[in-house]
Amino acid sequence: MIKLSVSDVKSIQRTVTKELEKLSTDNFVTVGIHEDTGNHPDSGMTNATLGAIQHFGNDHIPARPWLDVGVESGNAEYLSIIKTAIEDQEPLEHALNRVGVVAVGRTQQYMTQLRSPSNAESTITRKGSANPLIDTGELRASVNYKLQSGKPEEGIE
Repeated sequence: MIKLSVSDVKSIQRTVTKELEKLSTDNFVTVGIHEDTGNHPDSGMTNATLGAIQHFGNDHIPARPWLDVGVESGNAEYLSIIKTAIEDQEPLEHALNRVGVVAVGRTQQYMTQLRSPSNAESTITRKGSANPLIDTGELRASVNYKLQSGKPEEGIE
């Protein structure tokens, strides 16, 4: 049996607190189509607006949630990246950048694979493709990540 005195517990608490403070950051990774991405060439609206319409739907287009589902598909990998960074004592910002790269890839992959709800036959004929989120590839290519300090003001919460 291990006996600990109160002074041992306080020392351990201080050590744990110091180690946790090393991991603390006010940096956030935002993944998606940021407002500064620019306009979609075919519609004139921003890529961010087009992405939101596709995600949430409107009167003419059914909702095709792609952002949150795409990002969440990499959760296990993000945890692995953070765990390895902690074990290797690397700066957390490096790990967050890797998380951003992986999240973008996962999201773009999900957009490519999404098939439901399907396009209308007239849309398939016009586009020559049944993929609801891919026409020119501009929308998918505009998915990116940003590492920023402080809580993000834009996006899906």
